[in-house]
Amino acid sequence: MNTKTRIVMTLAVALCFALLPLEQPTSARSAGSVQSPNSNCKQVKGNLTVEFGPGTASGAITNGSALNGTFETVFNPGSVVPTADPTSVTFTGDSTITTNEGTLVTHDVYLFDFVRALGPGMLRIDSTASTGDFAGATGILYINPNFGDPPGHAELAGEICFANH
Repeated sequence: MNTKTRIVMTLAVALCFALLPLEQPTSARSAGSVQSPNSNCKQVKGNLTVEFGPGTASGAITNGSALNGTFETVFNPGSVVPTADPTSVTFTGDSTITTNEGTLVTHDVYLFDFVRALGPGMLRIDSTASTGDFAGATGILYINPNFGDPPGHAELAGEICFANH
């Protein structure tokens, strides 16, 4: 089995778990707050190495300064939604990035294309669930896999607006 087929099959298993219904109260999601123009926002970037399991993804972030550490994503069962493109779906998940500076918690939206085996994601920072230097932080991170990346690798980039810096 070639690497691309293995990745597609692994992601398909992860997506199957996301298809299972799970009721979740809307209060479980925190709304992000708008930062003032004088807030301490920083552009961040790092390299992501990913392994997929049933309904999960985990791995490491390197070359990411404050984001260097481990991460784990749990895909939300029942969240898969078809798109107008028959080869793509969207789904959601929740991620935890653990670093020496604290824990950054995000609520995620992904787009997955089965033909290209690519799944970019948008990770919204949860200011109330994050800890340490990330407590009260807001912002959005993006997972950007590219055709030229080795399987299981992607770039993590975005902006974090720190509350306590």
